[in-house]
Amino acid sequence: MSDISDRLLNELVDAVKDIVRKEQSDRLRDIYLVGDIDKDSARVVIERLRELTNDNRKPITIYMNTAGGNVTDGLAIHDAIRYLVTQGMQITVVVQGMAYSMGSVVLQAASPGRRFAFPHSWIMIHEPAKWAGWQSTTAAAQHLDRLKQMQSQIYRILAERSGKPLRQIIRDTKRTDFYLDAAKAKEYGLIDDVLGPLDAAPLPEDRAALAEAAAAPDRPPATPTSRITTTEQAPPPPEPVPPDGSHPA
Repeated sequence: MSDISDRLLNELVDAVKDIVRKEQSDRLRDIYLVGDIDKDSARVVIERLRELTNDNRKPITIYMNTAGGNVTDGLAIHDAIRYLVTQGMQITVVVQGMAYSMGSVVLQAASPGRRFAFPHSWIMIHEPAKWAGWQSTTAAAQHLDRLKQMQSQIYRILAERSGKPLRQIIRDTKRTDFYLDAAKAKEYGLIDDVLGPLDAAPLPEDRAALAEAAAAPDRPPATPTSRITTTEQAPPPPEPVPPDGSHPA
């Protein structure tokens, strides 16, 4: 009888845990991609996507603040999001800080019209070869064919979702880091909208001050002056010597 009671109690506890977990997932269906994109962060994001999808079909939001990272791990996150989107899930991606390099590619996986950024966020795209980290290394020669395939995949993702011609994407990112603030990223087609009001255009006098600050040469930091920081009194200065060389009594 005791065994049956214990089993029923355990089943009751498990049932309550399931209810609490589902209530929590209903309230909070957010995923955070913060920091470098690597195998660990990719695993966390993909596992969380699957958990939330298995719980129910309600929308999911991914908040991103990343400088990028590994190409294959970033593509794994991108493909996981895109697959769920094709299955009818609504997935929103919000840039909160920055989406650089592979972060800008993951951003493109969101559902149509669901790529957002906060007003002071930045997006950066650049040549995919840099993302692989193979420039000027023997690995570049050994994996040249695979590198070219990755470049082609990433260029096509950016071109397809931004609506920009492939040739322009290649030209804008060739051997340079192409930075865009939230407003410019929307104009370029890398996001669908900016969350919150943008900064007002600066007044003419403010524009002049900003231009002056940007044009001012860098100045070396000032050398700090030493000062007495203890409670001891500084020694008095020596008494002046009279012109005849004699000393006062």
